[in-house]
Amino acid sequence: MLAVLLLAPPGPSTAQETPHRATHLGNPATRFAPPLKSVEDLRRTLLREDLRDDVQTVARMSGYLGDMEDLRKAAAQAPVTELRIPRNTLLPAMSTRRKGKVDVLHNVLWAGKKPIEAYAFSFISGERRYRVVTPKACSNFWVEAQQPDPVAELALECSAPAEAAAGTLVELCCTLSNVGELAEPQATLALPYPANGQVRCVSGGPDVDDDSRLTWTFDALAPGAGRTVCTNFTGRAPGPLEFTAYATARRASGLGAVAETRVTGQPAGAP
Repeated sequence: MLAVLLLAPPGPSTAQETPHRATHLGNPATRFAPPLKSVEDLRRTLLREDLRDDVQTVARMSGYLGDMEDLRKAAAQAPVTELRIPRNTLLPAMSTRRKGKVDVLHNVLWAGKKPIEAYAFSFISGERRYRVVTPKACSNFWVEAQQPDPVAELALECSAPAEAAAGTLVELCCTLSNVGELAEPQATLALPYPANGQVRCVSGGPDVDDDSRLTWTFDALAPGAGRTVCTNFTGRAPGPLEFTAYATARRASGLGAVAETRVTGQPAGAP
């Protein structure tokens, strides 16, 4: 996939700084590492043990605030796209070398004759999204914060049979899923007892059962992961058996889900 990189103008904190003007890439004295010919070259370069400290220095000097292991994991696994950076683009940063020692230049105006051919990949660390951009000719990569910020979001679904005879078991199952981009450190699912129902048995080992509600706590809910709990009730009398579950979390917003079973007359054969 080939894309054109369009960068926003520098913000107020950088607008008054004089840009560094770059016209050529690939000088052996200033390049971060040898030129890149493939995505595999990119991954090997960023994961080289002898460059580990230099990669970390560039990342931190670029403004990367995340976990270095997240960056290394992304360098090994994240999908990589190809970019063509137009002439006269103001780059937020670019790594370089001065007498062999790694350094980072900020606000670099690309004034070369041709667009920069580069590789890029995005990843999430902490609660922010980042992108690593690496020109092919010199490996002079940088790390930049990227918008939009990743989203923390949960989904809650509860299901129960539409109808059941009074006195028979009604199974309610609720699934709490992480449908966002951020891991959820801790989420809580609460299920108040329905007015017309009585608890018979519970799966999933609730953390709290206070005679009015059941509560489950889930730690480290990764993106894409979910937890399901099921509870059996019996309806006390004919009429609606209404269930309302609630979920709260440290990162994601709270939400609720409802399900209803209509309890009919006594089961067949009942006196």
